[in-house]
Amino acid sequence: MGFMVFDVKEFVDILLKNVDMPDVIKKVEVNKNEVTVKVKPAAILPEISLKFTITSVQNGFSILFDPSKSLIIYGFLFGKLKEEKIEGIQLFKDRLEIHPQKLLTGNLKGVKINKVEVNNDGKIEINFCCD
Repeated sequence: MGFMVFDVKEFVDILLKNVDMPDVIKKVEVNKNEVTVKVKPAAILPEISLKFTITSVQNGFSILFDPSKSLIIYGFLFGKLKEEKIEGIQLFKDRLEIHPQKLLTGNLKGVKINKVEVNNDGKIEINFCCD
């Protein structure tokens, strides 16, 4: 049995270093378990701040959308995710759920996720074991 402990900021930093971000994303800020993404969708449109809250649900991550902008976020992600059916990622109108066990099953055999927990301070703890 093992575990990993890190925080939302570390996770976002890793993503920003390893994923090509679209040009519309201008800035990403992290405060505990809340992530604010500033986007400029077009030259004639103003910059928009999109807020996300990272929580845990059923041994996975739940990324809750800002209720006032959830339709914008849902529409953008739906356009990106509809072509790529990724096992372990589910898009809902108010959130995105990521289930690490389902993501790992196709790539890493013998690892079982026992618990995923994200607290309000942004600390992420993942407990796992080997089959």
